[in-house]
Amino acid sequence: MHTLNMLWCAHNEEVWLRRQKRDKNRQCMENIREMPATLFVQQFRLDKATFEALCHELRHKTSLKGTKEIPFNVKVLCTLSFLATGSYQRIVGVSQHLAQRTASRCIRQVIDALNHSAIMEKWIKFPKTRQDRAFIKQEFQRRFGLPGVIGCIDCTHIALVKPNHEEHLFYNRKGYHSLNVQMVCDSNLLILNVNAKFGGATHDSHIWSSSRVELYIRELNQNNEQVWLLGDSGYP
Repeated sequence: MHTLNMLWCAHNEEVWLRRQKRDKNRQCMENIREMPATLFVQQFRLDKATFEALCHELRHKTSLKGTKEIPFNVKVLCTLSFLATGSYQRIVGVSQHLAQRTASRCIRQVIDALNHSAIMEKWIKFPKTRQDRAFIKQEFQRRFGLPGVIGCIDCTHIALVKPNHEEHLFYNRKGYHSLNVQMVCDSNLLILNVNAKFGGATHDSHIWSSSRVELYIRELNQNNEQVWLLGDSGYP
């Protein structure tokens, strides 16, 4: 009888804890809905309308799911908070009960969903047609007086924990371990291309010469289209 009482109490405690988590999640989402628009953008780097649109796409185009304990929207907010700050500290403000291990699992699930081709290829795409390139050129010419430019290019160092394998490839000249990520954007700062294959020890010019974008631009110019990417002195 004593054992049955113990099991009954344990079951009731588990049910109570689950209810507490659900209540906290409801309160969390209410706080998010009431959050001022400027504060929302500051914490998550997206406005509320874009966040809702992102959730809609992830729900309908990927296998990402929420649970009773961690709703779908909380998973996405948790990930956006981490990507915006690079830290787990602010995630506590998203959902009070998320342990770091749980938050890490949520972040991995959402990032895997974001990397799905249905999402990635819709938002990150280099201008493939002459018409698309002509539009971007017109925008650079209109806004900045720069002829023939179809994108701006640069690399940025994304810090990471010291890797156990080939550590020297990731130790950059600034004295920490990183990925040296090459990005191309248009005149509206929309990302057109990302190359995140190289460690922080790799020079910008080597990443450029190894990228498919370099070959693509060269082919366009050989066909007398005369288009350019705008970069600093790290690019030939």
